[in-house]
Amino acid sequence: MAKELHNKCYLFVLFLLGYTSCAQGYLSLHLKVTKSQSVSGPEVEVSWFLPKPSPSLTLKWHEVLYTSQVNFKEIGNHHLDPSDTSYMVSDGLTNDIQYRFCLTSDDDNCRTHQTTCSYITVPSGEGLLRKAGEVLYMSLGPVNSRNVSVQWAEAGGPHQGVKGFKISWRRVDGRVGHPGHSTSLVTHKHLVQGLIPGTRYEICVSETLADRDERTCELITTAEDIPGPPHAGQSSCTSQARGTHWRCDVTWESPAKTHGQIIGYVIEWKDQEGYVLMMKVPQGSLCDGTCYEDQILAFHPHEVCVSARTRIGRGWEDCVPVHDVSTRILAFFELKVLLIMGITILAYQLGPKILKALCRCCINGLYRQMEPEKKHPV
Repeated sequence: MAKELHNKCYLFVLFLLGYTSCAQGYLSLHLKVTKSQSVSGPEVEVSWFLPKPSPSLTLKWHEVLYTSQVNFKEIGNHHLDPSDTSYMVSDGLTNDIQYRFCLTSDDDNCRTHQTTCSYITVPSGEGLLRKAGEVLYMSLGPVNSRNVSVQWAEAGGPHQGVKGFKISWRRVDGRVGHPGHSTSLVTHKHLVQGLIPGTRYEICVSETLADRDERTCELITTAEDIPGPPHAGQSSCTSQARGTHWRCDVTWESPAKTHGQIIGYVIEWKDQEGYVLMMKVPQGSLCDGTCYEDQILAFHPHEVCVSARTRIGRGWEDCVPVHDVSTRILAFFELKVLLIMGITILAYQLGPKILKALCRCCINGLYRQMEPEKKHPV
């Protein structure tokens, strides 16, 4: 018994050591402009903090291209030494262009993969030079689905006369005329919260008393999140082979809250106990408004559930019961019969009164037309 207990304790200690050695913390990435205006172009210092050493580190930087969608063009990459804590980037950088720097940590032994990204634009200073000194530049990251960490600094070093800063942000897509929000700070960083996933924002920073044309602004698109539930409409089945196969269809509407770009839907046909007996991921079902899908099944489902997908994953689902077409037709005729019965009863109860009122109205009208005009003395 003592030996068995000793072996169990030994295995538990080994498991605990392995779990501790593979425990994954969060990467932190910091961007700093070391050269903003030079003949060779701008230079950015990328520094990072790792909670534990990583055997493989890769740094990539991309040019951010804003159209109707956000695209990234890779400019360069570098495999870092595990002992490094910073790296200077100047290759391919240009003023007034936004770049995304991503640091990836890989550990094959622990099967971990983690990436963190930050965004920065090195300003040229033309037309944006502050009265107090150098122009501000911003570093945005990490960018999550509902919050963005913002840091800012002066390209030429801190200015002693600055008393405070003002940061503002507003949504630039979706509904037109979004008023935006702002706050005043004495620090050089702020966490912008309460944002909408998969939405483009404009974030601006300036000195508290600066003019509007002395602001530094950046565009950023929040990360996508799982979408809200679509609105399932109706579902029915028709028999294709008696007792063996059914053709079932379902209609639905796109989610009110997409939280990003919808890349497809998932349709699940379930039995009466809620087990998924058949799942379908239709290709190219990026429909606007009302969507439709049908499928041949070897069983008669009890309900069907529809959920939307973004690049992050699958969202909430909405379910509706599945009816036979014959049942729906019968229900339609039952509704018609009930409607006719209701109209008949209403006519039977109110018919005499309505008829009497119509007759009285007609008689009064005829009497007024047939009555000779009265002559009044002048």
